[in-house]
Amino acid sequence: MLRQRSYLALMTLLVFLALTLSPLVGPARAENGLLLSTAFPGIEAQPGETITFPLELRNSGVPQKVDLKVVSAPKGWQALFKGGGMVVSQAFASTDKPASVDFQVEVPADVQPGNYSFVVQASGPSASSRLDLQVIIKEVASGSDKMTTDYPVLSGTSSTTFQFRVELTNNGAQERSYSLGAQAPPGWQVTFSPAYDSKQIASLSLKPGKSQDLDVTVKPPQDVKAGTYNIPIQAISGSSKAGVVLKVNITGTYSLELTTPSGRLNADAIAGRESPVTLVVKNTGSADLANITLAANAASGWAVTFKPEKIDLLPAGASQQVTAFIKPSPKAIAGDYVVSLTASAQETSGSADLRVSVRTSTLWGLLGVILVLIVIGAVAWTFRKYGRR
Repeated sequence: MLRQRSYLALMTLLVFLALTLSPLVGPARAENGLLLSTAFPGIEAQPGETITFPLELRNSGVPQKVDLKVVSAPKGWQALFKGGGMVVSQAFASTDKPASVDFQVEVPADVQPGNYSFVVQASGPSASSRLDLQVIIKEVASGSDKMTTDYPVLSGTSSTTFQFRVELTNNGAQERSYSLGAQAPPGWQVTFSPAYDSKQIASLSLKPGKSQDLDVTVKPPQDVKAGTYNIPIQAISGSSKAGVVLKVNITGTYSLELTTPSGRLNADAIAGRESPVTLVVKNTGSADLANITLAANAASGWAVTFKPEKIDLLPAGASQQVTAFIKPSPKAIAGDYVVSLTASAQETSGSADLRVSVRTSTLWGLLGVILVLIVIGAVAWTFRKYGRR
């Protein structure tokens, strides 16, 4: 009996120690470990919608800078990381609290129903973590609202104001009030108006089964570069959303400017001698320019060469210096002359008139003085020798 009681006491003690020490012998956390997670790894969405996965980055090691990367994504989908309202590619993972990053996905307007997978990764100097995400596109329900357009893509230059016609339909059983919004790049202006009406609106109401045509006006900034830009627009009423992605194709503007670093179009030169003049070729358009050649129109007997002779590529907004070597005719007399300079690409050209002040060589002046002195000396010698006869 005593032995049985001792056995029970020993078992009780062992169970107590196991419960007390169990947190100390649990699974160990990896040193410098990273964990990328989200509370909502799968989200349902509709075509044309923009969705956001809220991500958390935890660090069990030393504080470190972490690179954010989209490892895989469906073809044609646009996805990026955002933090603090900005597009980010890195985050700082501290050990005291998790870093918050949003993974934003734009659903294509023509996407088919199905499950679409993304893999994102956070990589530090000594550890990394991957996370699988899923976007589920279902068949549009009969009660879902719709926003459609017959012409989702428009083209023009940076000075064009683009106007899209879209149709918003309330497929619900009750009247709904919608707020209108757009996710445009910085500097772009997007406004909404009822079709055939000039007043701008930010919201509207629709009765069940009714539709409303809207004019969406998109104005790009003047300095926008050539390319295709997506403008997702949405109409939101509570949990109901309808949207469509508008596309603007900026074909670009072409413009060249030819000037000098100081902006002053004058230079000095000596007759018969080559004088260098620094020029600046500026691409003031919104599209890149290639194979820019330089030419000059000067007085007869003058020579003008350039270094470099051609600019292979000048991006939009960029400039490049070119040296013009101007050699006036040896017979040129002192005075001001105009040399017309031109920079030409296939699409456009720029020109400038350079005023060149020409001075004659001091050597010729010295020779002239010596010749005059010789003539005066010869005349004086002649009078001295023959003047008394």
